[in-house]
Amino acid sequence: MINLSFNSCLVLLLAAPVVTLALARWKNTRYLPAFLLLAALIASGGAALGTLLGRGGVSLDLTWLAPYPFALALDRLSAWFLLLLSAAGAPVVLFSASYVERHYKGARRHWLWALLPLFLLSMALVLTAATAFAFLFGWELMTLFSAGLVAIDGFDGERRRSIFIYLVMMHAGAAAVIGAFLGFLPHAANLDFASVRAGAPFMTVGARATIFLLAFVGFGVKAGIVPLHLWLPKAHPIAPSPVSALMSGVMLKTAVYGFIRFAFDLLGAGIPAWCGYLVLVAGAVSALLGILYGLYEHDLKRLLAYSSVENIGIVFMGMGAAMIFNAQGALGWAALALMGALLHSLNHALFKSLLFLGAGAITDATHTQDLEKLGGLLGNMRGTGIAILVACCSIIGLPLFNGFTGEWLAFRSFLAGGELSDVKAAIVLPLAAGVLALVGGLAAACFAKVYSVAFLGRPRSAEAAHAHDVPWAMQAGMALLAAACIAIGVAPSMVLGLAGSIAQQLIPGAVVPVAAGTFFQFIPWVAVFVLAVVVLGLLIPRVSRITPTWACGMPGLDSRMQYTSTSFSKPVRKVFNRVYQPQRTVEILPANQPFFPSSISYRSVRTTTYERLYRPAVNAIINAARGLGRAQTGNIQVYLLYMFLALIAALIYMRFS
Repeated sequence: MINLSFNSCLVLLLAAPVVTLALARWKNTRYLPAFLLLAALIASGGAALGTLLGRGGVSLDLTWLAPYPFALALDRLSAWFLLLLSAAGAPVVLFSASYVERHYKGARRHWLWALLPLFLLSMALVLTAATAFAFLFGWELMTLFSAGLVAIDGFDGERRRSIFIYLVMMHAGAAAVIGAFLGFLPHAANLDFASVRAGAPFMTVGARATIFLLAFVGFGVKAGIVPLHLWLPKAHPIAPSPVSALMSGVMLKTAVYGFIRFAFDLLGAGIPAWCGYLVLVAGAVSALLGILYGLYEHDLKRLLAYSSVENIGIVFMGMGAAMIFNAQGALGWAALALMGALLHSLNHALFKSLLFLGAGAITDATHTQDLEKLGGLLGNMRGTGIAILVACCSIIGLPLFNGFTGEWLAFRSFLAGGELSDVKAAIVLPLAAGVLALVGGLAAACFAKVYSVAFLGRPRSAEAAHAHDVPWAMQAGMALLAAACIAIGVAPSMVLGLAGSIAQQLIPGAVVPVAAGTFFQFIPWVAVFVLAVVVLGLLIPRVSRITPTWACGMPGLDSRMQYTSTSFSKPVRKVFNRVYQPQRTVEILPANQPFFPSSISYRSVRTTTYERLYRPAVNAIINAARGLGRAQTGNIQVYLLYMFLALIAALIYMRFS
């Protein structure tokens, strides 16, 4: 039954683009691609859930179709991430059924519906691959199809440059992943996962460390950890909102899956202890800088992209802590930290997909994603506003919402690090708990800004004032994700057991501390108490009195008299001024009348990672290329001299070698 569900998923994902292009001229079939994708995702979700519940697995050998061993398999780890793909993908497809019809016509609509199932198929291949060739095949297709979807709105100017950066970084990361797989060749000739797993115990510590570093860099690029995150804030703002939801909610998790597969499965327990500290520190830096950069932004989708960097950082912190505990022999706490990483991966897929769909709904209604031009949307977009409120509560980790569960497990495991006998671990892990707490506070400030500036107050533009809610299909997609966020938050036990079984499988001998999960037993009762208080509050008669808001002595309130996105984040930006290193410009018009100006324009732009890190390297490469270019004189006599000198050097080398 599970094999049938999985095979049906693959067939439907392959059939969807063919049907889309074949029936492009038939108007009555415009919703058929969405139905095929929904059926495929439901089938894949059924196969994944059946595997997680121990009702069998999937094994599919397709070597007869490929020049190298090509097989697919579904174990508990791959099933968890395939379930993540299905849970986030189905609402996104439902949202897209209306979104695509409203925003795309003709060839662009057909190509979007053709590329979307191929993008989903490539991610499914990565998550279920049982050989290196199958994994890399899906990995490369995932990059190409996602780039095609990002380019669906055009390929000129700044958009072309952003897509170029995305492709360059993705292929650089893919090269590192290929190198990591090739590192297993001396001990696993076929590079199927079973052979790699069997040969790993015979590898030297140096070989393990090399493979680990290559995997860390390769998957770190795709995941978007700092400073390898450069592509994220460039690709997301220009992609269609459903594509951004899939890229941030699901595609980033394929990198998390790949890293877990390498670090906890293929390489085994012989990884050097310092590797865990590297992952933990990289995750902490990514989490902190990601949310700080997000706080600075007022472009909604770019802000959400930086928030993805923050949440991926939290996931890597959990994985790094698990590696440290594992090296110290604290297997139970290692399993708990890994559970936190797995749960936060699932939770982030749900609430971040919801936030990107919400950004798409806002853009659909107001034709802008600039927070400074929004405001007062809750009155006219109540359904979207409630869904985004649930997502904001989830992403900041409030109890009774799903974001709390993974972060709590990670936080609890970090605090347990203080009990270890190793001094370094006993210092670093509790410090990581402090970083996680700081990140949580900054995230609360960031998304309080998002919701209050976008949905509360007065409209800041005519588009915001005349906004209306999106069609039912788009609202239904967001409602499904919001319901999932609340369901996991209120009843986390339905996913805790599944995540625990995966962690115990990857860390043999681990027994999750009972006290760590006891806390979640009280959450349903807390939810019942909160619901009772809300109902009681609604039943009690209320006496309201309406008075005009004080307008500071002015005749009336104005939209310019409320907090903007920039002013909301100003106190935090002042505290972290050394991190931002802003470049400020003030323009006074007319310039010759500074005391009686007609207008004052103030602009503050932070120094980006590209300018700090990548631009000096790019300039050094360009300067070196220009220096080497001087050797190209165009004079045949000079080129003959080069050949003569090379011949002399070769003869000298042969004489003394």
